[in-house]
Amino acid sequence: MRLVTRALALALALVAAPVAAQNAPLELRPGETLLEVDATGTQASRPDVMRVTAGIVTTGGTAREAAEANAAVARRIVEALRAGRISEADVRTSRLRISPRFERERNGSETSEPRIIGYVANNQLEVRVRDLARSTAIIDALIAAGANEVSGPYFSLADEAPARRSARRLAVAAARAEAEEYADALGMRIARVLRVSERSARAGGEPSIVVSGSRISGTPIEPGEIETQVQVWIDYALTPR
Repeated sequence: MRLVTRALALALALVAAPVAAQNAPLELRPGETLLEVDATGTQASRPDVMRVTAGIVTTGGTAREAAEANAAVARRIVEALRAGRISEADVRTSRLRISPRFERERNGSETSEPRIIGYVANNQLEVRVRDLARSTAIIDALIAAGANEVSGPYFSLADEAPARRSARRLAVAAARAEAEEYADALGMRIARVLRVSERSARAGGEPSIVVSGSRISGTPIEPGEIETQVQVWIDYALTPR
């Protein structure tokens, strides 16, 4: 919160003259005092989308062997996802990498140059689950199909607009309540709103797990709540009562 008298506001206007038009100084009328308030509105929501990443790591004596082994597992995972009613639009490859494995031989106090002893293929599939009631079943299906690393889950909202609108209303209401408190304490009243700006809108509160191995089943998934926050800055003109 910041209070600026009309004289100070005019002085600031002269300093800020070269600034772009959207940053033009506020015009205060005679007898008005500027009150700047910032407030945050937070809306908690139950997520309805889960994103999880299935990792496939395979090895081979050659790059082709490692890649073919990896592709075979990837095909099984995709088939399992189709059987689990996951659409093609909700599955995408986020990473594919084939790299050599090196070994160094030690001969007494000397170490030889590294030599390639095989290859590693790493593939990651990002999966979006829109029916959270089936989250555990989908993760179990990924592991059963051959995924040896599963990371996530990352929860979100299919449509963030309603939560953002609610958070925005809460932020504006909080700013107004704070402005009225300051105005009352100063023996003044709110005459008008001069400017409103929004600085951030984000969602958070995403838990995450990492599962490695092939014998894990029945992984419990609790989506909880995620928070959508909106922060607003509102400039009010105050006048004496």
